[in-house]
Amino acid sequence: MKAALFALVLGAFLNLSTFGGQVWPIGSVAAIVIMGVWIKFSMDRRFERLEEQLKDQSTGQNDEKED
Repeated sequence: MKAALFALVLGAFLNLSTFGGQVWPIGSVAAIVIMGVWIKFSMDRRFERLEEQLKDQSTGQNDEKED
């Protein structure tokens, strides 16, 4: 949530910049990059947790079969 708020504020602030009398959407690009990085790291953490759960379940099933 903090990343989304940071991206929104940074995007709004940087979109106010002008260069040579022309507005450049630098803030939009920065906001998209920040959100993309945040989504990637968030999904990586969730997939790591899922892999751990699947390994724990498979280990538990192997232990039950041996008994």
